[in-house]
Amino acid sequence: MRPSGPNAPQPSAPLQVKSAVRTLQILEFFDQMREPATAAALSKMLRYPQSSTSALLKSMVTMGYLEFDNRKRTYFPTSRVALIGSWLNPMLFAEGNLVRLVQAVFERTGQIVLLAARNGDHAQYIHVIYPKDDMPRHIVVGQTRSLATSAVGQALLSAHDDSDIRQLLHRLNAYRPGGEVPVPINTLLRTIADIRRDGWATSLSQVDKGTGILATLLPIATTGRPLAIGLAGHSEMLASRRDDLVRVMHEEIERFLGVPKSPTHASSVIEEQQSVRMAPRAPVSNGRLGRESA
Repeated sequence: MRPSGPNAPQPSAPLQVKSAVRTLQILEFFDQMREPATAAALSKMLRYPQSSTSALLKSMVTMGYLEFDNRKRTYFPTSRVALIGSWLNPMLFAEGNLVRLVQAVFERTGQIVLLAARNGDHAQYIHVIYPKDDMPRHIVVGQTRSLATSAVGQALLSAHDDSDIRQLLHRLNAYRPGGEVPVPINTLLRTIADIRRDGWATSLSQVDKGTGILATLLPIATTGRPLAIGLAGHSEMLASRRDDLVRVMHEEIERFLGVPKSPTHASSVIEEQQSVRMAPRAPVSNGRLGRESA
């Protein structure tokens, strides 16, 4: 017997993959609401089952399309969402300046160039450009790294004040996996102070022996949230060419984004950007974001 009622499939309706539809509707939800949301709020607003909503959100975090605030238990789109379609119309993403910045650094250095953003307690790669003959498996879009020990993570942390970093490190150390050595908080704070002063962070041979990353924070007044640009390559090359590579990154940052470095503490800048992003907003329309057939 064929099912009937408002949720019954229509003979002429095109096939829809439920998870794909829900993924796009979640992104549309954030496009309209323009503020972080919990899994429960998304489930209620979009009328999805709580369990499948949570599973889908976690998958989108893993792939780098959503970031998760562990303290507030909220989700919000990452810059990866904007980057994914920037090639269609560069004017839609900061007039294409961020994408062109990465390309310019790549052309001048010949090295792997990446963008990273904070996602919960990790740094996550959201955009990567490789030389044609070099595509390492450990540097891919969506890959996460430690905020406390990676170059991109420490560069991102330099945007926050020391009290915020202490709070984060206390939590990371408290919930670290068994056998993992705790991060010395005072040592890390000294490292962060050096990064703020010098304008760069580096990590060598952490994932792949003999390779490393050199990273610097992008100006949050322009990007709206902490983002770091990094160069990946052989450790010896990064060490020997460090000053030149840092100069290239800062020159291109100033060229495309207007200022060479972010302010020492960017919390107020982030809050201002969030307030602009969150208001005003249009009400959610049932027609656009309604639940598809269960």
